[in-house]
Order: sequence, then structure tokens, then C-alpha cells
Amino acid sequence: MAEHKRAEVYLANTLTVLWYICWPIVIILYYLAVAVLFIIKLLYRPVGFLLQPLVYFGRFLLACSIAPFQLLAKFETLYIYLGIAAIVGLVVGLVVSYAYGSISSLLRVDSEPNPPSVLTAKEYRAVKNTERAKLEAPVMSSGPLSPGGVSPSYTSVSDSTRGGRRNKGLLNQTIMEVDSDY
Repeated sequence: MAEHKRAEVYLANTLTVLWYICWPIVIILYYLAVAVLFIIKLLYRPVGFLLQPLVYFGRFLLACSIAPFQLLAKFETLYIYLGIAAIVGLVVGLVVSYAYGSISSLLRVDSEPNPPSVLTAKEYRAVKNTERAKLEAPVMSSGPLSPGGVSPSYTSVSDSTRGGRRNKGLLNQTIMEVDSDY
């Protein structure tokens, strides 16, 4: 117990010595801070007055940089509405696409048409000959345009090639009229 009392005495003496050493330092720092604050207060108004244009310019730049975000905040409900509409449209479109695909595959509507058959050389020539015959068929009669313009003995190469096909043209066919009660 005697040692415990002696430790308390040493601790008390140490704190007292530290107090007497630190007290003048703390007082000096306190008055130094008061002096610095007094000088700052004296200079605040003139410096603030001189820096006032820069302060206003900084506030203007801040307002300009914040303005788009304030505008966006005004249209917040519109953005929410359009966003929800887009999401609903995508979901409905996907559902309809899935339903259409399922129904068309069940009904076999989406089956591809049969690919065109490959023609043999003989069939190809026959098709080309019929197409050529259609193109060469006369649209108008090949007779003379005016009664005295061309002599009857005059024949051209085209007349000789079309000679056998004269009966196949549209103008050489009779147009039948039908009486109807309607």
C-alpha cells in the first residue's frame, strides 16, 4: 500500500510540473490566435469588397452549371412517364412476338415455300422460245399505213419471219360482245 501512495504522489507531482510548463505555452497560443483573428476581422471587409466581383462571377458560373439539372428536375414526371411507357412497350412487344412465333409454328404458317425447281436444258430452251414468241408477236397489223404509200409487191425481212405467226396476234382475233341483263 505504501508503494501505491508513493505512485500517486509521483503522478500528482508530474502533472503539476507539466501544468506549470504547458500553461504559459497555452496562454501565448491563445493570445496569438486572438490577435490573428482580430487582424483577419480587420481585413475581411476590405478584402471582401475587393473580391466581390469574383464572388458574383463564381456564383453566376455555379448557377449556369446547375441550370440544366434544375431543368431536368422540372421534367421529372415526364421522364418517368416516358420511361415507364418504353418499358411497357418493350414488354408487350416481346410478349406479342413470342405469342406470334408460337402460334405460327403451331399452325405451320411460317414454313418456307418450296424452292424453285431446277430446269433442264430442254425446259429452259422451251421457256425461252415461248418468251421470244410473245415478244415477236405483232401488236398491230403489218399492213401498209396508207393505201398508196407502199407497193403490194414490197416485202421486208420482218414480214417474212412473221408470216407464219399472223394468226397468233391479238389484233387478228375477233372480239365477241355479250349482252347481259345487268
